[in-house]
Amino acid sequence: MAKAEESSISALHQLWARLENEQHQLAITIQQARVDMASVESMRQRQAWLLLEISAVVAEIREAPATTLEDYLALLDVAIEHEVDLASDIAFYGPKDFPMITRLLGALAESVPGFEFNSLRRWLSPGQYEEVVGDAHTGAAELIGFGAR
Repeated sequence: MAKAEESSISALHQLWARLENEQHQLAITIQQARVDMASVESMRQRQAWLLLEISAVVAEIREAPATTLEDYLALLDVAIEHEVDLASDIAFYGPKDFPMITRLLGALAESVPGFEFNSLRRWLSPGQYEEVVGDAHTGAAELIGFGAR
């Protein structure tokens, strides 16, 4: 099993995102490559291994202590993917149907520069993703009171 260099949730999140992205790309490749069954079989074996790795990392994330805001954002990102269907719902219905969640996710993403909601990035179109998390210049964190003393 793959291990993150640190056992913090944010470090485990980086490993999780890498594994999820590889698994997602592999699923697309398998769907497009149905002609060559020999290569599809080896890809399915790799996909099965990735799914086991993802499950193991998610289990580690569930148990790891959260100590920073980035840890909590990473925990939320994994929960969005593995405990609720939020990303797919936003992709299907559109961000406008989730105004409070969109506002909250945008403010949270802004509060940790460089943080990416990988679950949302995979499910949403680029335009939807920007609509949900915005960019660093929106000021959403201040609008809902994050960082206020």
